[in-house]
Amino acid sequence: MNIRSYVLLRFKELEWSTLILVILLSASGLLAIYSIEVQHESGAEYFFRQSIWTVVGIGLFLTAFFLPRKLIHNLTYPAYGVGIVLLLIPIMTKSGNEVSRWITLGNIGFQPSEFMKILLLLALAKYFADHKRRLSTVKELMTPVAMALGPTILVLVQPDLGTALVYFGILIVIIFWAGIKPLHFFLLLAPILSMLAAFQTLTFFHWMGIIIVVLYFNHLPFWTKILNFFINVGLGGITNLLWALLKPYQQQRILSMIDSDSDPLGAGYQVSQSLTAFGSGGPFGKGLGEGTQTHLKFLPEQHTDFIMTVIGEEFGFVGVLVVITLFYLLIAKLITQAYNSKFRFDSVILIGIASIYTFHVFVNLGMIVGIMPVTGIPLPFISYGGSFMVTSMILAGLSVNMSSVRRAVG
Repeated sequence: MNIRSYVLLRFKELEWSTLILVILLSASGLLAIYSIEVQHESGAEYFFRQSIWTVVGIGLFLTAFFLPRKLIHNLTYPAYGVGIVLLLIPIMTKSGNEVSRWITLGNIGFQPSEFMKILLLLALAKYFADHKRRLSTVKELMTPVAMALGPTILVLVQPDLGTALVYFGILIVIIFWAGIKPLHFFLLLAPILSMLAAFQTLTFFHWMGIIIVVLYFNHLPFWTKILNFFINVGLGGITNLLWALLKPYQQQRILSMIDSDSDPLGAGYQVSQSLTAFGSGGPFGKGLGEGTQTHLKFLPEQHTDFIMTVIGEEFGFVGVLVVITLFYLLIAKLITQAYNSKFRFDSVILIGIASIYTFHVFVNLGMIVGIMPVTGIPLPFISYGGSFMVTSMILAGLSVNMSSVRRAVG
């Protein structure tokens, strides 16, 4: 089959509804960015840059869609290795004590940690698709955990807590989707819950009691039970040490989530200004370019982390509802396709893409209303940023590729 025939065949399989949803979300972000700059003398620099990245992203969306599925499957592990090397470059080329998250080529910079989301997802999908691994033993769980742990540690060094959480979120969703036993799933999550519980002594002891009961009433080797118990106790015991290793601004972000008034001029300032902007928008908003919190610069990180607040202030509850509805339609579509897919490789990729979008949307929206810490998690297709826009578009293109019904080629 020649290239022309291949392209025509693939175009017949293209799900235009996904592309339309992606374009509508991107247009919402561009409108918000334009609104931020409309009254500024500096012009519309961010708007034009994001427009270029959106066009490039759509091109990469189509590229990801046209790539033969077999080629993607075969190159997954080598690509994952390249991703690890790219994550090492900013660490090895750090200036002084500061580690950059960027790799710069001429006038263009990109974040390898963003593209690693795609590569980690593909690597996990290949692992679970090959040989039909079912996670029936703890040993089978160790490999995917190690695959996610490697890039997670590297981005934590940068430091980039938000992206590290995304990596872990991908792993949790995929192993659940792959059919992990409830007990193994509990044992995987237990250490994290132990660390969270350790912030309150009584809660920690109650949680240890739950772990003892679960381990006692399940048929696990005795030494496995002992090891799991002491791992949870040990991690709970070093929670204070890990807390001390966090940078002061990271600690304050977590504290301000619990009590936004604890630092009203620091970490709590972003959330309080965000809530003020949301509340002032009302049902229909103040209108394009009329947001006072936005244009008087009370609202920080307007282009990126808090861009939904701009939409809330200038387009009101209705504008926010439209954006959330578009995300719902996209994510629900991905989950449905993952459930109905006859191919495990495709199904895992689809559910992984849905988990990435869901995590970003949930954390970003929770962050701007004060129920999640400010971790720098952007909103897919809407927040300003070339690396993240391109990553979001490639993921969408892969989703359309994997959901194609016909497999005549690739």
